[in-house]
Amino acid sequence: MPEIRRPALPLQAVEQVARFVQDHHCDGIDVQDLADAAGYSRHHFSRAFKASTGVSPSAYLAAVRIETAKRLLLSETCAVIDVAAEVGFDSLSSFTHRFATTVGTTPARLRLLAQRLEHSAVAPFVLCAPNQPGVAVTPVLPEGVADSCRIWLGWYPTPAPIGLPAAGQLGEYDEPMSLPLHPGAPWLLGFAVEESDDHLHELAPAWPVVARHDGPITQPGAVTLTFRRASIDDIPLLSALPALAK
Repeated sequence: MPEIRRPALPLQAVEQVARFVQDHHCDGIDVQDLADAAGYSRHHFSRAFKASTGVSPSAYLAAVRIETAKRLLLSETCAVIDVAAEVGFDSLSSFTHRFATTVGTTPARLRLLAQRLEHSAVAPFVLCAPNQPGVAVTPVLPEGVADSCRIWLGWYPTPAPIGLPAAGQLGEYDEPMSLPLHPGAPWLLGFAVEESDDHLHELAPAWPVVARHDGPITQPGAVTLTFRRASIDDIPLLSALPALAK
């Protein structure tokens, strides 16, 4: 049976929802509020939003809340429970669980990681599935991004960087990068880690440099991955990359 293609939201509607979420994600809004902001019924909006972004509206809203929580944890000294309440979580345990499963570390450990990065930058590392054929990746950075930056390439089960990557590699931009395929996680997403003395910029940049391959990759070969500055409607890359290094 052929796959049923769901109608996507117009780009203008996606951007409108993204701005609404950015302005109100700490105000207790839900998917119905997002549908109202876009001018659609909840049922049609949920299907069309996922067709446009690759994630459900609830997952997108949660991702923006966790991204805000990361920034608060790294820039403020308030208690974790206060951060959880600030971004709309009623339960500290549910906040901690969601945070750990998407960022790769707990809120308290993220702060410790930031302290460690003040003394030494994270070294390149590889997480991969053994005995898998590789994909040679040529990253292309936008103008104005230094060639000395590091590049994260990761395999994800969906075309959005929500949740931890199944595998990946952090390497130097000017070095060849070959990434072993990972069964079950065919989406190649990238993130440029620009050099900075500010750990907030490294762990939770406001406007990161990102890339996503147009389609899933299941066969070895060579691809070019073009990076760009993230726009307002991009899903935040939540993983704290230094926390993934073993």
